[in-house]
Amino acid sequence: MTAGDSWSDLLPRLGTAIILACVAAGALWMGGIIFKCLLLIAVASMHWELGQMLNPMSQQSGYFAASFAVGTSVLVFLAETWGWVLVWLILGAAIQTLFFYAHKRSGFIVSLAILLTGFVLVSLRDNLGIGIVFWLLTLVIVTDLGGYFGGRLIGGPKLIPRFSPKKTWSGAGTGWALAVVLSLCVAETALPGLSLKSVIGLTIILSIMSQVGDISESALKRACNVKNSSRLLPGHGGVMDRFDGTVGATLAFGALSPFLVGL
Repeated sequence: MTAGDSWSDLLPRLGTAIILACVAAGALWMGGIIFKCLLLIAVASMHWELGQMLNPMSQQSGYFAASFAVGTSVLVFLAETWGWVLVWLILGAAIQTLFFYAHKRSGFIVSLAILLTGFVLVSLRDNLGIGIVFWLLTLVIVTDLGGYFGGRLIGGPKLIPRFSPKKTWSGAGTGWALAVVLSLCVAETALPGLSLKSVIGLTIILSIMSQVGDISESALKRACNVKNSSRLLPGHGGVMDRFDGTVGATLAFGALSPFLVGL
């Protein structure tokens, strides 16, 4: 591979990222039904891709998966108790396996993670405000940027070559560093109740979990023998390829948030 080939996806990747960032920022700012509709589109798109990957012989599987994912998310958003939230999430993810031909267990886990991510983001926006969600999503973006540029400019040993041969330890470390810098810059606004050590520790955990989400999706794609989850997003591949890190970081933050005093 030549130097030019390694950077050939930069412009379409950058252009797509800018458009997605603007749309997401606008929806996040407006909140309410607009933010929920954007999340429904993302959840539906990711399930369409999941259905296509796990049942490539059926064109309808992706559309059924997307439709039921939207219905499940609406029920989750409308649920008034945690009990009903869990019921709809588990039931919705279980129904998804009916549309998958292979890797049903992995499909159930991925579907549940995606559905839960949508619920957590809505809950964070409603209960903790726009600032903390903006910080969380931006953290995922800078982690990805660090991995992309750090890996290409520095190179070195591969992170987990079995599942993701392009990712390097240098890229991972660059992503963690950029995420910490971001958090330190916005800590007083987005995380006012946390100590400096807590901010740094939380940031590194979320940055790592973002990368775990990315690598987990790469492992699923390898199992399905596909390079990208789809071709919906130029330079990125599919919606799952773009937001796999968001799933990992959001679920980690959702799990840790009850223990973060001051938020």
